[in-house]
Amino acid sequence: MQKLKKGPVLWLVYLLLFAVAFCMLFPFAWMILSSFKTSVEILRMPPTIFPENPTIENYQILWKKFNFARFFANSIFITGVCVCAQLYTASLFGFVLGKYKFRGRNIIFSAVMFCMMVPTTINVIPLYQMMMWFGWIDTYRAVIVPNLITLFGIFMIRQFSANIPNEMLEAARIDGASEFRIFHRICLPMFKNPISALAIMQFLWTWDSYLWPMLMLNDVNKYTVTLGLGALNGQYGTPMEKMLAGASIAVVPVLIVYIIFQRRFIEGMAGASVKG
Repeated sequence: MQKLKKGPVLWLVYLLLFAVAFCMLFPFAWMILSSFKTSVEILRMPPTIFPENPTIENYQILWKKFNFARFFANSIFITGVCVCAQLYTASLFGFVLGKYKFRGRNIIFSAVMFCMMVPTTINVIPLYQMMMWFGWIDTYRAVIVPNLITLFGIFMIRQFSANIPNEMLEAARIDGASEFRIFHRICLPMFKNPISALAIMQFLWTWDSYLWPMLMLNDVNKYTVTLGLGALNGQYGTPMEKMLAGASIAVVPVLIVYIIFQRRFIEGMAGASVKG
């Protein structure tokens, strides 16, 4: 690709990128800064950017009075179990669909692709009825079990595993390695890039999930962070300063996961889009 020459075009590109970055980061920065303000200062016109009298009272009240620590722990538990299961099942099923030839493989892959195109809201009523049959309403199982498998993850790993040389797998079989040993010792370490990209996307999606946990969980002590923020808005009017503090806390795990996996994120997305 031809590099841009220094001059007006390059500066115009920089200016455009800076404007886009500013538009994306400003609401996030305003949320964090406003979480240290009082409700009066947040609603003041004209608005202020930096808090005049910074206070951590919003965080203290949110953590102690509104049981936000329990909501946070529930989200960590549910998201951690779901994402770990999704990464493993996606890697295993994607590897099987990508490297093994058996009758019905194309039908299964076509079914995966078809189900990916179906809006998730269509499955809400059937899944809700199933949870009622199982007696799982108001349990963590009702939130976790339907999210143990990700169809997009299976598709993503399948595309990536197609690039693994068959000769490598055959050499391992000649040496006496079982199929599960080949997957865990050879292929799984090679999936670091797509797994990292998938981990970020699935963590964000599961952490921010609202509709399904809202339908399944009735006990306030089992609420996730998103449900807790929703209950805070409805039960106590609209305490804007405390909601902003809660949103600032809720975004911390997402940032941590992104920082951990960011090096392999782009490589994983690029590798999954190329089929050998």
